[in-house]
Amino acid sequence: MVALVFSKVNVVDDRIDCERPHVLSFNEIKQAVERIESGIIHTPLCEAKLSKHMDYNIYLKCENLQYTGSCAERGMRNALVAYGEKIMDRGIIVPSQGNMALGAAYHASFFGIPVTVVLPDRTSPALAHRCTELGADVVLYGTSYDDALAYAKKVQRESRQILLSADDPLVMAGLGTVGIEIITQLPETDAVIVPVASGALLAALLVSCKRLKCSCLIYGAECAKVPKMMKALQAGKPVSVPIVSNLAEGLNASRVGDNTFATIKGRLDRMLVVEESYIARAMISVLERERLVTDCAGVCAVAAVMQGLVPELRGKRAVCVLSSGNVDSGRLSRSIQRGLGASGRLLRFAVAVPDHRSGLEHLAKTIANENAVLKSLVTEQMWVHSDVGSTWVNVVVETANEVHANKLKDRLRDLYPSARFAVIDLDDKYKIAVR
Repeated sequence: MVALVFSKVNVVDDRIDCERPHVLSFNEIKQAVERIESGIIHTPLCEAKLSKHMDYNIYLKCENLQYTGSCAERGMRNALVAYGEKIMDRGIIVPSQGNMALGAAYHASFFGIPVTVVLPDRTSPALAHRCTELGADVVLYGTSYDDALAYAKKVQRESRQILLSADDPLVMAGLGTVGIEIITQLPETDAVIVPVASGALLAALLVSCKRLKCSCLIYGAECAKVPKMMKALQAGKPVSVPIVSNLAEGLNASRVGDNTFATIKGRLDRMLVVEESYIARAMISVLERERLVTDCAGVCAVAAVMQGLVPELRGKRAVCVLSSGNVDSGRLSRSIQRGLGASGRLLRFAVAVPDHRSGLEHLAKTIANENAVLKSLVTEQMWVHSDVGSTWVNVVVETANEVHANKLKDRLRDLYPSARFAVIDLDDKYKIAVR
């Protein structure tokens, strides 16, 4: 256990003293740099191999390489040190979808601070178990982060634990240290693209990057299924949006934070809304080309580039923040399958073949001759009401890319005019040249 040192921060009644939403300052981020210096990993900033295949100069800030797999632990470390010894006996309670919980559990255990994390019921058992291993008391409650937050507030009033969330100014200040590292590592940075959950990371990087390099553009990127930041910017205030299930689960906040929005309002250069299919494609690209494991939330910034949402950044140095990499094996497997389908590398179709001994053999040879890999083949005979001499076959094959898939489709249509294909069609206006 390590002794905590009081820091010079005005904390009143367990929160930073402010009646109105708190606008984060660069001075708070500078203080955070000193507080967390010995407790976090200074993650690498590397040129993306993807840049060799695109018209962009992309760099990756690898926050997925933090000990608990996300930048959230920067914010947690800063808050714990800033609150000082008063937090030792009372402990903390943290509502989270995963990243904040892991960061809080790890750093609280380092200081010997009691910690309770509140996670939605649907949280994977593996993630909840990791929090337990790190010393946290785990509570599963509700169906969403909003439910977990409401429960944590109720418990906090009764237990007098200190509640920490992403919108806490001390947590935001810790997150801002990512921006200082980016500009220090790459002073020539022209733009930074940041995944957006509640928006705390975006707000913090906006403050730190703009202060160190005023010409640096700051973009936010969020999943199109839960566009809470875009809706807030359009409304001029935080508004709630429905949570729709999607691959980028870690970004599924229904509302941006009040302090976050106050910091961002009128200062953000652009907000990008990314389609889920491109998030899946980006996760595959980062996994295969960069040899980095991220979750779909953490790769949202790369997905925005792949979708072609930032043509003005061609030829410029753009940093994509890989904000998190907390994904269990089961969800990673499902995400990979979705990504392969979205990128045209898994092709699913149904076709009628002659119901005799060489019918399936001829189909399999056709697939093999086109250098595709047969992954699944299921025949359907009971419910075929047409030609009794034919049987329908449901097939999944793996191809190299969209060009290869289209070539295979053309060949199959020539031989089997009845073939029906199920694919994710991507809008031509979003396609970019990835060689």
